[in-house]
Amino acid sequence: MFYQNLKFPKVKNRPFFYTNFVQTVDGKVAVADKRYWPIGSKIDHQILLELRSKADCLVHGGKLARQFGQETIKNFKKPYYIITKHPKDFKNLNAHIITDFKTLLKELNKYKHVLVEGGPTLLGSFFEKELIDEIFLTIAPKIYGSKPDSTKTLVEGILLPPDKFKLKLISVKKIKDELFLRYRT
Repeated sequence: MFYQNLKFPKVKNRPFFYTNFVQTVDGKVAVADKRYWPIGSKIDHQILLELRSKADCLVHGGKLARQFGQETIKNFKKPYYIITKHPKDFKNLNAHIITDFKTLLKELNKYKHVLVEGGPTLLGSFFEKELIDEIFLTIAPKIYGSKPDSTKTLVEGILLPPDKFKLKLISVKKIKDELFLRYRT
């Protein structure tokens, strides 16, 4: 196990929200062109599975669920939430389909540990409400660059205040050329 004895602090009156992302050195977490996937290594994928095992439930946005929903359902045997404006796209998926953020938060309130995998627009909504407590971030030794509408960064759809999130580095691990960072907000 990569994060042995992983424990999360208790948060008053709500679940502990954490996220896990992999990004390139130049900050890209997604590229429209499928040739750029996966960004991280097999070790990064093992960490994703380990962090999922610590969650009481998992949250994806519609775009991520379209891409990985079937695989997620097969491998994740806990409650799986998808927030989307297009619920009909997921009628054959055994998941909790939610259409608005306020309802999603009410649903998630019954859990202790919620893993928000995103995508970046959904993560932006959680940051906007100051709900992300921890970030697990893999830095892959790659540079992708950018073209208009072709790449995404960790948070999309919102520009956060410049001094709002002063992250505290909890741990840094290096395996080969990848860095595995853990931050608390």
